[in-house]
Amino acid sequence: MSTEIPQTHYDFYRLAKSHEREGHLDEAMAAYEKAIELSQSYAHAWYYKGLLHQKLGQYDAAISCAEKALKLEPSWERHVGKLIDDCKTCKDSASS
Repeated sequence: MSTEIPQTHYDFYRLAKSHEREGHLDEAMAAYEKAIELSQSYAHAWYYKGLLHQKLGQYDAAISCAEKALKLEPSWERHVGKLIDDCKTCKDSASS
């Protein structure tokens, strides 16, 4: 990752992806949150934040993020719907 200080929603999104690749999940989550804070309509950040919540076993938060991404980008129904379905399945399995 560049040593430049992130300034835009896209900069923070790229920073989040970098942190996630390096296994720094708390930092990745914070960077996704900053990207969303700067641009509430940035569907990519909502979607990948949802995937990270799923990875962390935070299924309700993952579903919420995925639903926001889907509202912003209805054409993503196929892959966002899969994330939602997978989280519901994991959530049901955990409560059984």
